[in-house]
Amino acid sequence: MRDNPVRAKLKRGEPVFGMMLTEFDNPALAKILADAGFDYFFLDLEHSAFSLQATAHIVQMARLANIVPIVRVPDGMYHLIAPVLDVGAQGILVPRVETREVAERSVAAMRYPPVGVRGVFGGKGNNDYLPSTLLEYTRHANENILAIIQIESKTAVERADELLSTPGLDAVLVGPWDLALSLGVEPNDALVEEMTLRVVQAAKRHNIASGIHIGDPAQIKQWQARGMTLLSCLTDLEMMRNAAHALRAALR
Repeated sequence: MRDNPVRAKLKRGEPVFGMMLTEFDNPALAKILADAGFDYFFLDLEHSAFSLQATAHIVQMARLANIVPIVRVPDGMYHLIAPVLDVGAQGILVPRVETREVAERSVAAMRYPPVGVRGVFGGKGNNDYLPSTLLEYTRHANENILAIIQIESKTAVERADELLSTPGLDAVLVGPWDLALSLGVEPNDALVEEMTLRVVQAAKRHNIASGIHIGDPAQIKQWQARGMTLLSCLTDLEMMRNAAHALRAALR
């Protein structure tokens, strides 16, 4: 059974670095990111056209390459969470969480009984196609699946303590663009920074990791200095665009 080094590092307060795949569904991307030394990546099913089959292929390559695949599902519903865990996702990111009910429901879908409601189908991608005993496998999975919610609104920030005290929750990720939109400001506005800091402080109070997904490495380092440890920078599309412009400039 495969341990989750990202969850273990976050529990120890160590930083982990990743990025988000949103556009290109080639499993080779997982191998490239692993070889580059990334700890994990988010595979985005909220804003992409990835199918479950494409997700399975990318996740399986990630596991073989020893990089942790975390899937952002469209919503915190059982039927959206369970299939991607069964194909081998080692973590789930639930977007737009604003209520304790949704947070609890989402985490429960990621965990097997007695702490959750996930149904068992072992020996698939979730265990690298290896057989295992029922209790051994389910206990190990409960201890290794990384449960993350995303705070992306003024309402969610105001309820941060309520949300982040959810049993079984491992981490929170701030979505600064949607947060800015809910506040009626641009992402670089001081109010977004202030609200993000409130999430960091709430996460510390509840002993879970906090993080952010943004496109500027300098800002990533700034948030790391403020206590964030789940750090995600750029998307595959942004990286391709940046590289294309840099290459064309170099060739002129």
